[in-house]
Amino acid sequence: MDLRQLRYFTAIVEQGSFSKAATKLRVAQPALSQHLRHMEDELGVPLLHRGTRGVIPTEAGERLLARARSILAEFAELRDSVRGVSAAPGGEVRIGLPGTVSEQFSVPLIEAARERYPAVRIRIAEAMSGFVLDWLRRGEVDLAVIYSTSDPKGLGIHHVLTEELCLFGAPSLNAVAAPAGGTVSLTEAAGLDLILPGQGHGLRDQIDEAALGVHATINPAIEIESYSQIKRLAERGLGYGILPRMAVSAQARAGIFQTWGIDRPALHRKVYLAYSTERPMPAAARAIGQLSWEILRGLVADETWTATLGEDGDRPALYG
Repeated sequence: MDLRQLRYFTAIVEQGSFSKAATKLRVAQPALSQHLRHMEDELGVPLLHRGTRGVIPTEAGERLLARARSILAEFAELRDSVRGVSAAPGGEVRIGLPGTVSEQFSVPLIEAARERYPAVRIRIAEAMSGFVLDWLRRGEVDLAVIYSTSDPKGLGIHHVLTEELCLFGAPSLNAVAAPAGGTVSLTEAAGLDLILPGQGHGLRDQIDEAALGVHATINPAIEIESYSQIKRLAERGLGYGILPRMAVSAQARAGIFQTWGIDRPALHRKVYLAYSTERPMPAAARAIGQLSWEILRGLVADETWTATLGEDGDRPALYG
């Protein structure tokens, strides 16, 4: 078994099919299949389940995947160490982002990276924060922006910013007594027809926990996971939503939504830049992590992102 086979196997799993992996690697699909058979013969166990919807790793394949990612990361770090800091970083950097973060952050990051690190390729994957965190722990992404830090073991986590959650709705609705731009209590918000993610979603859990503290009950009129669909339903007048103010600021400026702050208690959400401390970090990932930190803070400083800067200062351990 060699590094090439480990790269091939990792690509097959991450792409979910031999054909997609072959395209990504620019390798003939029969050659990938042959390498996989040789690996299974050498190890004496099946590594992949093959089905109509693609391939997934077996239990043995999962173990190999974890070790393969670690070995490939260490190999990339070795090359970076030997070349020294004077060499321009290069290679692929995978970053996981929640959808609302990606809306504001992806384009500035890609533009800045292309200018500063032209040899680095950025691959962005979007999902809810909990899924992004799982990807980070499994080594499927190199960097992540997340909301929850309930279990920070094995992670480097840096508080970038804190954003406000607000109530919003179409101007045609008139169930809120406070004037637009004012504030409502969470108890008042709980009595409205709300459009929220379902239980188990990080944002919903935060709202439920805050409501419990003031003896209020959240019974949404509509439950849906997608932030974009929450906004579409709210725009049609089917209820009120609670999202980060940044996520609805453009629609508020356009007059599509009215917004209210929430107090008693105020609702805020912390945003963190995260990476694994259990795997070596290649120079390219470290460079993009530093750039991500700078861009996220810059979006707050120039008021593109309605938020306050986090508590971790200007240069987190990521720069070490």
